[in-house]
Amino acid sequence: MKKRLNADKVNVNGKTVNVGIDVHKQSWQVTALIEGVVVTAVTIKPSCGVLQKLLAQFKGAKIRIAYEAGPAGFNLYDNLTADGIECIVVPPSLLPVESGNRVKTDKRDSRKLAQYLEKNLLKRVYVLTKQERAHRQFLRTRRQLSNHRTDVMRQIKSLLLFHGIPLPGVNAGFWTPTFLASLRAVETEEYLSRSLNTLIDLYEYLTQQVKQLTKEVRGLARTEKYEKRVKLLKTIPGVGMLSAMEILTELQDVSRFPTADQLAAYLGLTPSQYSSGQMVRMGRITHMGNHRLRMRMVECSWILIKKDSELHKIYEAIKKRRGGKRAIIAISRKLIIRIRRILLDGVSYRTECRTTA
Repeated sequence: MKKRLNADKVNVNGKTVNVGIDVHKQSWQVTALIEGVVVTAVTIKPSCGVLQKLLAQFKGAKIRIAYEAGPAGFNLYDNLTADGIECIVVPPSLLPVESGNRVKTDKRDSRKLAQYLEKNLLKRVYVLTKQERAHRQFLRTRRQLSNHRTDVMRQIKSLLLFHGIPLPGVNAGFWTPTFLASLRAVETEEYLSRSLNTLIDLYEYLTQQVKQLTKEVRGLARTEKYEKRVKLLKTIPGVGMLSAMEILTELQDVSRFPTADQLAAYLGLTPSQYSSGQMVRMGRITHMGNHRLRMRMVECSWILIKKDSELHKIYEAIKKRRGGKRAIIAISRKLIIRIRRILLDGVSYRTECRTTA
């Protein structure tokens, strides 16, 4: 590392300043490099305004900034790009790693980002627009509430089992108003009854919220941005409106994946590989990338293999050799690849299958 210089003593006109920011909730560690020389290394408040004042000293230079993707989201990216500054958000899992280096500090992380940025060694995250991020969050919120409701159902069943209370005679497979009313009518100790009714209240509240959000998702699916693509995806057996919207809000512009393999890798549906010399061993899928979309693909694939005879044969063949779990993952990979083709070509599922058969 070259000697650190004072930014005020460096002529920055026409030069490129590479800035690495280690972003945290309470502070940002900022390191700026010019031609390999550290000209600024400071800790600032987590504020875009404070950062802009710091960057003002580099007037006349080209500024490039990198920071890691994390819980702070993309607000910093939005503000910097709005100011005309080149900014990249880096996936932490793809950062270069120095073998044997076990020292990790905010200052070092910030400096490494600036160094790797200067050498063009950083990968970047595709950043959705504010509107696209809002749509994605809306679908994720609906899914979270739905999962929460499922957790409450399990809690109710566990409570009944633990206290030796049999399920009412009404079909418990369907949580209808009649079944819930029969649950409320269960006679038991006062405080146990209150616990049960509180869980039932929570279940009913979450049910209403999920219904309302589902209604609004249907309205979003009918907008010009999504309507045509939703109709195309619904031609796939096993993909309904909700699954189609989850796919679209997570991926948005599918053309950002130049190849099908890159899209599969984004979902973590690419087999890991261990190779050395003449030995080549393929392992389990990487599990890296968008786990939400990977789960949706698996869910849809279970229905798809029941309705698509070709994929059902492929599933059964792989199942005999590698087991059911690996077989359904293989089908999920085929499904997301076909989805990419459908969206790129604007054709239905059956048309796409005939052209690729």
